[in-house]
Amino acid sequence: MAELDPSPLSLATHGSSHFVRFYKDDSLLLDEVAPFVHQALAAGGASIVIATAEHLVALRRRLARLQAEAGGSDPGARLVTRDAEQTLSSFMLDDWPDAALFDATVGQLVRELAVHSATIHAFGEMVALLCERGNYSAAVRLEELWNELARRNRFTLFCAYPWSQFPNAAMADTFRHVCALHDHAAHCAAEAPPSHNPEQRLLELEQQALSLSAEVARRRAAESALAQRERELADFVENAAESIHQVGADGTILWANQAELRLLGYRWEEYVGHHIAAFHADAPVIEDILARLKAGDTVRDVPARLRCKDGGIKHVLISSNGHFEDGALRYTRCFTRDATERHQRDEAQAEREALMAELAASSRAKDEFLAMLGHELRNPLSPILTALEVIRRQGGHSVAHDIIGRQLTHLIRLVDDLLDVSRVNTGSIVLKTEALDLAQIIDKAVEMVAPLLDNRQHRFSVDVQGPLPVRGDHVRLVQIIANLLTNAARYTPPGGDIRLAASGDREHVYVSVVDNGIGIAADALPHVFDLFYQDRRDTDRSTGGLGVGLALVNNLVGLHGGGVEARSAGPGQGSEFRLRLPRLT
Repeated sequence: MAELDPSPLSLATHGSSHFVRFYKDDSLLLDEVAPFVHQALAAGGASIVIATAEHLVALRRRLARLQAEAGGSDPGARLVTRDAEQTLSSFMLDDWPDAALFDATVGQLVRELAVHSATIHAFGEMVALLCERGNYSAAVRLEELWNELARRNRFTLFCAYPWSQFPNAAMADTFRHVCALHDHAAHCAAEAPPSHNPEQRLLELEQQALSLSAEVARRRAAESALAQRERELADFVENAAESIHQVGADGTILWANQAELRLLGYRWEEYVGHHIAAFHADAPVIEDILARLKAGDTVRDVPARLRCKDGGIKHVLISSNGHFEDGALRYTRCFTRDATERHQRDEAQAEREALMAELAASSRAKDEFLAMLGHELRNPLSPILTALEVIRRQGGHSVAHDIIGRQLTHLIRLVDDLLDVSRVNTGSIVLKTEALDLAQIIDKAVEMVAPLLDNRQHRFSVDVQGPLPVRGDHVRLVQIIANLLTNAARYTPPGGDIRLAASGDREHVYVSVVDNGIGIAADALPHVFDLFYQDRRDTDRSTGGLGVGLALVNNLVGLHGGGVEARSAGPGQGSEFRLRLPRLT
């Protein structure tokens, strides 16, 4: 291992053949090199300076000043200066110092000076140039060639390395190797003046060594933590659940994580390295995205269609921004979210909305048709009924006339129901509400339906529990109860039992119409209030209707703020329709 001594002049005086100086400040280094060179010249010897062009200029000024102060003569040929870069290139082959060429150039120079000079001092910076290039192994080899030359020729060699060429703990082995190739290793004295107390100096050096060791340990820990974070970050993006890819400024895919490759079904080499536009089904979309990114925009959730390896199409949402250096786009960071299911939902929703619009249009057309049909049917019925009444008054009463009258009345009610349904659906019914006693409403409804009940020979009973105050439209409430009674009369075989009961509590009044008729199947119960619904196929069609009566009841009850429900134990078990209305308080 090289010994430490701060003074190059002292080292040269004691006959050291090869020593190295590590320095931070160029000026301080040259302040030491100049006396070292001048020392040999003043003793009648020779000096060789192989330095950088900048250092050669500065050294010549310092040597001239020293020469003037000493009153010596011009050294002439005894001082040889060479440019380090040019000299180095004269013996380097493939970035490696050639021993024969080194001896033919540097070795020959030393031998020529030794003929006339007993003392030769040499200063060289070629090894420092090699280290600056990062070629430390070549620098070590050059030091070995200098040592081999020194064994054959007597001269003193002064080498210098900037501390910056050994910046971290990773260079420790190279640093020790360089030191080992020299007789002495020294730091610049001006940078670290020695203590007059050797023991104190040793303590200072020990403290510095401990500090350096701690710093090395800290840096190693920091480098290890940084490497761990880099591994974790690499794992995070590579195995993230979100699809991520990186695209160069020219549109070439530079990198993609596993989620991106799985999304589209490609292998790495089938995706990375290709232009991103090759995977977009819609060229204008990717062209717009790339243009916006180059302009510095951030794109968020842009819908796009990507081609999969299997030939399918993935609907995705793309978010991306760019990384710029010196104002130029270097690459973009892209995130791809699979929106295929969302697209399918949107398509299904659009289809549903289109279907609903079509159904609404169809419903409006139906309502308009029903209104038109009702009016067209209703118009001739009134004159016919009037003509029948005229015939009766003229003495033309007969059974046939009675039948015609009943059927005509039935037809008029059917048409009126049809018109009312149309009015409900179009929202044109306006209730004329007033305070009413439901018992009076029931009496009026029973009076209207009595001919049908008598004609079918039903046994009919009414049970009304006390006054039942409600607020509603008199005509419509009579229509509701009459329709329920008509429904029971029609769908109960002749000679059946029909009961109407009415009661109330503090909040509601209730009307129940119960029959022992043909009943309702369980699967039909949810539909009995649907418009035009008819499930009782076994009844006589002559007593049937259009399937609008119960639908009208349901709508009119709803307009009154109430409700109606149907109950039945099944076919042949009769049925019950229960009406609920708000009680007037």
